Amino acid sequence: MTRVAGRLLWGVVAIVCGTGAARAQAPAGGPMSPAIGAVEVRIGAVVASNSGQGFDQRLAAWQREFRTLFPYSSYRLVKEERQLVPWGGKAGFDVPGGYYVLVTPREYKDERVSMKVMVIEGSRPIVDTTLSLRNRGTFLVGGPRDPDGVLILSIGAHTEAR
Repeated sequence: MTRVAGRLLWGVVAIVCGTGAARAQAPAGGPMSPAIGAVEVRIGAVVASNSGQGFDQRLAAWQREFRTLFPYSSYRLVKEERQLVPWGGKAGFDVPGGYYVLVTPREYKDERVSMKVMVIEGSRPIVDTTLSLRNRGTFLVGGPRDPDGVLILSIGAHTEAR
């Protein structure tokens, strides 16, 4: 959790089961097939709010987790992006709210993908951490609240054995 001037910016919420990402519906272009020596990094931006009722069907595989961890009445996937990144390479993602997410895959060991993740606001990093996810796993991060609800980032990774 990061605080600036007494205001909550981002809080780590949960790691979703490693198989959750595999159950999720693929975007129109379909999932990438990572080559050995590369990682498919996925970033999703979800807006959760109490304005209306509804659950975006593209998030159906994680409905229970979202409703348990983020008690809102509406969940909408507003952006999803995938990039194929070499080990040690960098992938950058623009997300709603003026944030930029920078992900650097570090290593694959014991069926886990280790990645450095930074969330940047303007020119300042507000989250700087290393994650270790199950291969094909997804990590959820609850972002800042605003009058419309909360921004939730999903960060996932998939690689073939090296």
